[in-house]
Amino acid sequence: MNTNNNTGNNTTNIHRPIAITGLGVVSPVGNNIAQFEQALLAGTNGITKNNFQDTEGYTSKVCGQVKNLELSDDINQYLGRKGSDLEKFVLSATEQAWQQANLDQVADINERTGVILGSGGSIHGLECFIKNKVEQANNAPSILLNYSPDTAGTAVANYYKLHGPRSSIMTACSSGATAIGFAADMIRTGFADVMVTGGVESLSTVTISGFNSLGAMSETTPKPFDAERDGIALGEGAGILILEDLEHAQKRGANILAIFEGYGFTGDGHHMTAPHPEGEGMIRAMQSALKEANLTTTDINYINAHGTGTKLNDKSESAAVSQLFGAHAQNISMSSTKSMIGHTLSAAGAIEAVASCLAVKGQFAPPTINYKTPDENCTIDPVPNVAKPMNLDYVMSNSLAFAGNNTSLIFSKAS
Repeated sequence: MNTNNNTGNNTTNIHRPIAITGLGVVSPVGNNIAQFEQALLAGTNGITKNNFQDTEGYTSKVCGQVKNLELSDDINQYLGRKGSDLEKFVLSATEQAWQQANLDQVADINERTGVILGSGGSIHGLECFIKNKVEQANNAPSILLNYSPDTAGTAVANYYKLHGPRSSIMTACSSGATAIGFAADMIRTGFADVMVTGGVESLSTVTISGFNSLGAMSETTPKPFDAERDGIALGEGAGILILEDLEHAQKRGANILAIFEGYGFTGDGHHMTAPHPEGEGMIRAMQSALKEANLTTTDINYINAHGTGTKLNDKSESAAVSQLFGAHAQNISMSSTKSMIGHTLSAAGAIEAVASCLAVKGQFAPPTINYKTPDENCTIDPVPNVAKPMNLDYVMSNSLAFAGNNTSLIFSKAS
């Protein structure tokens, strides 16, 4: 096995595992890892009445909102009065992960630590700017900086004074998952020893209105893989992982929570919003992830699905898994945590990656809640309504997105 000499960026070993030494989350079912894990085990429903905006005339009147988020004194001081929800979410989740990884105790940690996040920027910040402009209120142009897709990455990099590689990823609903794969590449190719990665999203009128206009929203509550499913509920939050060169983590005595084994990243080239009917791009993404991780299909027993709760997405995803895994698909459990927190868009793949790490660490499969009626097109075990204890060595987390952006991540149990 090749090792990273940490002297350049030309040493590549795509099969080298990456340690996960910190996790952080802000979500509709909990604003720290302990709360989030308990919610996954309990099947907590975080979808509530939409208090973000007036929903008169909208199909959906519910969403997954972050509630009762308490920021540390340090973050409050850093943000002052100017902090957007996006910055609050990502800094709170990052602070949790950073502290769990005990990175403050590492000498010169800033020099070879980078940040790659999935984020579409703060659309709500732009909405507030335009509203103030129309009302002729005081409106500093600097407010527009919060609209940049790099807002979250800037906040994290500046707060922790990180000097390593930095980027923002926008592949629609797979952004958070894609960012994790790219962050692992930064370590494997020698650009960094440690990467802060994941994704973040805050609610906005544009996204809520847009998805309602598409007819993609549930009139009641999301029911992934259920025969009566009728659409998604939107959510918000952040999921953060600290990825670290395994040797670097072991040398400093870090507590390794899970291992990142590999990822696959493909495009459908099919349609702007609809998935490929047979999940062709998703199949290739899963195949690529398995190849990079040096695994076979029989090594996977749990998949954290994209599982939006729309008719086409769930059918396509089920078809892709059934085709790739063949007879072994009947031994797989595949649940959707979106049933609990909603579709958090750019943050979805990241929060689901956090859930996957907790699953393999805690040896359980989170449930798909709101499930009542089996669908003949979705025959893989959805872990209906109640979390299930499982013996898990490897778990897969899949993300599908508009324009056919597919990402598949694989995590394993820390030895």
